[in-house]
Amino acid sequence: MPNRSRARLIALAVALAGPGAAFSQPDEETILREAEKIERSMVNLVSKIRESTVAVVRYVEKPTEDGRTVEQQAGVGSGVVVDRDGKVFTNVHVIAGASRVEVIFEDGEVCEAEVFNEMPTYDFALLKVRRSGLSPAKWASTAAVQTGQWALAAGNPRGLALDGEPVVTLGIVSGKGRVAGGKYKYHNSIQTDAEINPGNSGGPLFDLNGRIVGINGLINTLNASKANVGVGYSIPGAQIESFLPSLMSGEPVEAGYHGLTVAASDDPRGGVVVRKVARNSPADKVGIRVGDRITGLSGQTIAGIVDWSNLQAMLPNGRTISLRYERNGRYSTKTLKLERPRSGGGR
Repeated sequence: MPNRSRARLIALAVALAGPGAAFSQPDEETILREAEKIERSMVNLVSKIRESTVAVVRYVEKPTEDGRTVEQQAGVGSGVVVDRDGKVFTNVHVIAGASRVEVIFEDGEVCEAEVFNEMPTYDFALLKVRRSGLSPAKWASTAAVQTGQWALAAGNPRGLALDGEPVVTLGIVSGKGRVAGGKYKYHNSIQTDAEINPGNSGGPLFDLNGRIVGINGLINTLNASKANVGVGYSIPGAQIESFLPSLMSGEPVEAGYHGLTVAASDDPRGGVVVRKVARNSPADKVGIRVGDRITGLSGQTIAGIVDWSNLQAMLPNGRTISLRYERNGRYSTKTLKLERPRSGGGR
């Protein structure tokens, strides 16, 4: 067995065995036994995570030359079951513009789905199907996610799970706190090299305990090939959990509004500088002013604009936060409650 393959098997065996496990200079037979244990564990894990992973199919209506309208399949994606009574989480871009949406479960059952709620800002969509007794996935603590830990992406890449068998790929968490631009805002993103391809969007990224680490949404590609190049981005589970109660309620969901517009600070101590405060906004009411240098948000240090963006992306309306800031060499802290703007205003 090549040294590289042996090293990878040993590393995975140690990861699955947990803390305290030790393997000292194993021979080929020992490696094979450990590999078989890994295989059994992986088969059981894949079976578990497939129960909550679904394929999503988007249909659109197209006019024909004779004036009729026909329905055509326009795209495929993935999703994950988040409650027993038919709620499925996916990405907005998976179902955007659909005339009809179908969800295909691990047992092969095809159910028509309605768009129950969505939050386009962060690419969140919640579907509802007429089926109960489902197996919802559990959420991992995103704060405990470590770069280098194993991760499994499950879903419907290139429509390969339309038969009801979600495809699973294995990799590691390559990085955290990534910010990816585009039509939708991806903050605090988890980077992984588990293969994610078109069709994986909206599907879950699991840890070795079968808990959701994040929801896969973006990949880096080479030129226009749309092929995975080992860099994929997942929306962190903690961010989704912050907004999930509001999504599940069916009420409109918006990012938490404080009324501040900020810019990067040129102060070597970091932070962000307030450039605009919307009138009658939560920040205005507690006395935050233009020129204040914000250095902390609810106990978290703001080193720069990326920290600011990542932290506020975790905050829904209704959340109470604290802002630590410097003004004229003196530090103060203000507490405010995020709320919907009454008549517009900046952030």
